[in-house]
Amino acid sequence: MARRRIAKSKCVVLVPVSHHIEPATEKALSRLEDAGYTVWRVYGLSDIARGRSKLASAALEAGFEQLMWIDADVVFEPAAVDRLRSHGLPMVCGIYPAKAARRLTCATLGDEPEFVFGEGGGLVELRYAATGFLLTHRSVYERVREHHQLPTCTDGDERLWPFFLSLVVQEAGGNHAYLSEDFSFSHRAREAGFQVMADTTIRLGHVGSYVYSWEDAGMALRRVPSYRLRLCKRIEPDPSSAA
Repeated sequence: MARRRIAKSKCVVLVPVSHHIEPATEKALSRLEDAGYTVWRVYGLSDIARGRSKLASAALEAGFEQLMWIDADVVFEPAAVDRLRSHGLPMVCGIYPAKAARRLTCATLGDEPEFVFGEGGGLVELRYAATGFLLTHRSVYERVREHHQLPTCTDGDERLWPFFLSLVVQEAGGNHAYLSEDFSFSHRAREAGFQVMADTTIRLGHVGSYVYSWEDAGMALRRVPSYRLRLCKRIEPDPSSAA
């Protein structure tokens, strides 16, 4: 059942920043503020697991009902935030590519032959999601905290819960995976009974460095309204999923 519509004033946009926010990202964040969203830009978060846990705990303490995570290097259209919120789901994200390899920053359930992005896309369930463009309801944190019996930790005069503390989990073949902080949060949420969903109609960009060569002088990368990506194998958890 879809949740009731939540006012924009009850949704906080959380932007953890290591060094800087990409100009295109900052432009979109400013447009969200103009539209009535609260945006928290927090700089100097070198320990991202601790930083995300601290941000989430502060947002819960402040009474926000929705927490929208947006990374400082993810390019998006502000309407994409409204689209995620329109689904009324407790946990739903947009999918974007990694910078250093030809893969997506998510882990699939393992039985999807392909994803359709853009026109013809829709909602799909994931195993793990990156937090670069992730909408969450406060109920996810509350149930995760209760289900996993997360301790209340102190940080000076503040308190926080370790929602994003990295986990080591055993895989089906007996191997152990060292999960990144965002995949660890997805793992906890799934263990607490939540589905991790993604909207594949949303186009996102991931800003990184790129080495130009001859081919770039003679051809341009073509953008298409619909893109079908065939998955040759399951996308496994990767500690550098958000890189």
